[in-house]
Amino acid sequence: MLNDLARQTRTMLFLQMLGPAIAIGSFFGIADEHWGVVLTLFCLGLLVTVGWGVGVLVWTRRVDRAFKTVLTSAGEQLVTGRVTGVPVPGRVVRRRTAAGRPAYLASTPSAIAGPAAVLVVTVLADDGPRRVGALVPATIGLEKRDAPVAVLLHPDEREAAVVDDRVTPEQVAAIAADPRWESAALPTDRTVGGGYLPMLGCALLGLASGLGLDLLVVALAT
Repeated sequence: MLNDLARQTRTMLFLQMLGPAIAIGSFFGIADEHWGVVLTLFCLGLLVTVGWGVGVLVWTRRVDRAFKTVLTSAGEQLVTGRVTGVPVPGRVVRRRTAAGRPAYLASTPSAIAGPAAVLVVTVLADDGPRRVGALVPATIGLEKRDAPVAVLLHPDEREAAVVDDRVTPEQVAAIAADPRWESAALPTDRTVGGGYLPMLGCALLGLASGLGLDLLVVALAT
């Protein structure tokens, strides 16, 4: 969900360009006055575009809901002591809303009621840097990107953690000054998405596929 979005991103970009390309390329048939072909291809392009939009919306909501369910279960296990968290230094990437979800902090042995948020954090784990999510109280403050934060990693769910609010200001300062933030290969939006060039390539492939389909259909109709 957080560390490998390459397949989803590339598929989304391909389909995002495929629909408009089919709709625009339908006008190749105007020169030969294949109006039925033009209308059919144009409607097909619109259908693909609408289907892409609905599919992205549904998929995003389902994945987001499933991920927050994992964070809820993992947070409950960590704060109640059913599993032992692994302490690691982290830095904030972004926050997301988590309406209706409980929040968790290491100092509280149970769920915290009230508005919650998902904190996406880059952590310096023993097996390499990665991104994790943690459900925190919406009022906790940690909003600034790259803000240092201590977290407890779930031993089984690789992308789940709980914020450790028991650390001292000195420990937070040490997290911020950790030299690995400058030397380690940290995950970024580009790397988790599979890289900008592959993304561009999939978008262009969608464009070429749509236009190529139109040219083929127009040629067969001639």
